[in-house]
Amino acid sequence: MTTTTTTTIRLIPVSSAPRRGDESVLHAEREPIYTQLVQQWEAAGRLVPGRYDEEWTALTNRAPWPGR
Repeated sequence: MTTTTTTTIRLIPVSSAPRRGDESVLHAEREPIYTQLVQQWEAAGRLVPGRYDEEWTALTNRAPWPGR
Protein backbone atom coordinates (compact mmCIF):
# COMPACT_ATOMS: atom_id res chain seq x y z
CA MET A 1 0.00 0.00 0.00
CA THR A 2 1.32 3.46 -0.96
CA THR A 3 0.55 6.56 1.10
CA THR A 4 0.63 10.04 -0.41
CA THR A 5 1.07 13.18 1.68
CA THR A 6 0.45 16.71 0.43
CA THR A 7 1.70 19.85 2.14
CA THR A 8 0.26 23.27 1.42
CA ILE A 9 2.00 26.51 2.39
CA ARG A 10 0.18 29.82 2.56
CA LEU A 11 2.36 32.84 1.84
CA ILE A 12 1.57 35.91 3.91
CA PRO A 13 2.67 39.33 2.58
CA VAL A 14 5.23 41.16 4.66
CA SER A 15 4.36 44.76 5.44
CA SER A 16 7.94 45.96 4.85
CA ALA A 17 8.10 44.43 1.37
CA PRO A 18 8.40 46.89 -1.52
CA ARG A 19 5.05 47.96 -2.88
CA ARG A 20 4.11 47.94 -6.51
CA GLY A 21 6.16 50.51 -8.39
CA ASP A 22 8.76 50.87 -5.64
CA GLU A 23 12.29 49.66 -6.28
CA SER A 24 13.72 47.06 -3.93
CA VAL A 25 17.19 48.58 -4.24
CA LEU A 26 17.74 52.31 -4.32
CA HIS A 27 20.05 53.30 -7.16
CA ALA A 28 22.48 56.14 -6.84
CA GLU A 29 23.27 58.28 -9.85
CA ARG A 30 25.44 56.46 -12.36
CA GLU A 31 29.11 56.78 -11.60
CA PRO A 32 31.14 58.57 -14.29
CA ILE A 33 33.41 55.54 -14.75
CA TYR A 34 30.39 53.30 -15.44
CA THR A 35 28.97 55.78 -17.94
CA GLN A 36 32.32 55.92 -19.73
CA LEU A 37 32.59 52.10 -19.81
CA VAL A 38 29.07 51.80 -21.24
CA GLN A 39 29.98 54.23 -24.01
CA GLN A 40 33.16 52.29 -24.80
CA TRP A 41 31.39 48.92 -24.79
CA GLU A 42 28.59 50.15 -27.03
CA ALA A 43 31.08 51.76 -29.45
CA ALA A 44 32.94 48.42 -29.65
CA GLY A 45 29.66 46.52 -30.26
CA ARG A 46 29.81 44.76 -26.88
CA LEU A 47 26.86 43.89 -24.68
CA VAL A 48 26.03 46.16 -21.76
CA PRO A 49 24.49 44.86 -18.51
CA GLY A 50 20.85 45.86 -18.17
CA ARG A 51 20.34 46.49 -21.90
CA TYR A 52 18.21 44.40 -24.27
CA ASP A 53 20.10 41.50 -25.84
CA GLU A 54 18.39 39.96 -28.88
CA GLU A 55 20.58 36.83 -28.89
CA TRP A 56 20.00 36.10 -25.18
CA THR A 57 16.24 36.60 -25.62
CA ALA A 58 16.17 34.17 -28.56
CA LEU A 59 18.14 31.56 -26.59
CA THR A 60 15.93 31.78 -23.51
CA ASN A 61 12.67 31.67 -25.48
CA ARG A 62 13.32 28.40 -27.28
CA ALA A 63 12.81 24.87 -25.95
CA PRO A 64 15.85 23.39 -24.18
CA TRP A 65 15.52 20.18 -26.21
CA PRO A 66 14.12 21.00 -29.65
CA GLY A 67 12.20 18.13 -31.18
CA ARG A 68 11.13 16.56 -27.88
